[in-house]
Amino acid sequence: MTATESHGATTAANGAHPPKSVVIVGAGPVGMFLALKLGKASIDVTVVEKDANFSDAPRACGYYAASALAMHAAGVWDQIRNEGFVIKGLCWRKKPVDNGEGKGGKKLGSMIAAQPLAELDDDVMPPGTGILCLQQPLLTRLFAREALATKHVKLLFGRELTAIEEGESSTTAVTRDTATGEVRRITADFLVGTDGGRSTTRKLLRIPFPGHTWPERLLATNVTVHNTEDPLYHCYYLLDPSNFTVITPLTDPVLGQESLWRYTMAIDPSDPRPDEELLRDENIGKLYEQVMPGARPLQYTIGARSVYRIHQRLASTFRRGRSLLAGDAAHLCNPFGALGLNTGILDAEALTDALIMVLHEGRSLAVLDTYSDERRKVFQFFVDPTSTQNKLRVQNNHQDDAATNDWYFRLLQNPTADVLRAQAQPYFDVWRTDLRKAAENVV
Repeated sequence: MTATESHGATTAANGAHPPKSVVIVGAGPVGMFLALKLGKASIDVTVVEKDANFSDAPRACGYYAASALAMHAAGVWDQIRNEGFVIKGLCWRKKPVDNGEGKGGKKLGSMIAAQPLAELDDDVMPPGTGILCLQQPLLTRLFAREALATKHVKLLFGRELTAIEEGESSTTAVTRDTATGEVRRITADFLVGTDGGRSTTRKLLRIPFPGHTWPERLLATNVTVHNTEDPLYHCYYLLDPSNFTVITPLTDPVLGQESLWRYTMAIDPSDPRPDEELLRDENIGKLYEQVMPGARPLQYTIGARSVYRIHQRLASTFRRGRSLLAGDAAHLCNPFGALGLNTGILDAEALTDALIMVLHEGRSLAVLDTYSDERRKVFQFFVDPTSTQNKLRVQNNHQDDAATNDWYFRLLQNPTADVLRAQAQPYFDVWRTDLRKAAENVV
């Protein structure tokens, strides 16, 4: 059985001008942020998601600089602050060392370098300062609530994209109900794929996705622990050639209390064990022994866990006709430096402006090429090299001499305000795209 859905369909009764409409494939944070932005612009949006609900996999959890300003401009900063919390910077540390109590316990290793992102006495931390922490599944649900509240957004779970049929002035998403097998067509002015690194949208559009896959796998875990130390910067990296690690709080940590943390640990490429074995409690516990401070035996409760591969890839274009890509469907980078989801949020902001210019202001479809070109340049010249060097910095510097060998760590030993400002500037000026300015000469 085949049916046609009409939220934003391209026909209207009585000859009235049809509503402007977009279908979004993928209900992750980028798709829901795009839906929110478009809904606020009175553009009808249908979001289709093949899974039965939002994903709860442990992924991104920190947002800063330009993406924080984008979320503030969308009117959701206060809500995110209420559900999350802000930390004032990050640092690089040596691995935990013996705490000197003679019982095998460990304390945090010494700090190699620190990157402050807010003044230590700043109790306000407006958008663009600090790191806003909120788990990706919670952020996605927040975006979804705000998007649905616009009354211009419809969200359909259990709906898999199977084909894209492009017309002269519209495009149709052919979807299959994953429970019943029923095929439905959703016709809109444009289609946007925000359906992740394995994007069905990108594959159906036959857009190449060149780049490379790193040899390491990452083991991401959410874990509840008792806080025995109160470090100056709660987000930190541990240097190691095999098991380099990033540790981030998921709930606001309080000394002497339990809180939830994200431990993301690299797995040596030579490790032959399958993902299922790496996810076992005993294996995770062995890794924690290397990277987690506290009394021994360690006391913790492991929650969500996931093994995944990391990539550096960029789609050859973000536009094919009336279909577009954003977020992980368009680009992938390793997570060191939190440039993945943050970049996707900025894609959505720029794409919203492009679609508003076309749908509401009568600008030509060439504006969508400007979106593709500008966001691809951001990845090529900023996101890709920066995230690559972030990874290599924690993997290839020995913890004992990194502070003197690495230029960036030397720079951070005693930085002036001007030095910190210069290092931060690309995260505002380059990372975020002023699409209207970029397209001002597009006919």
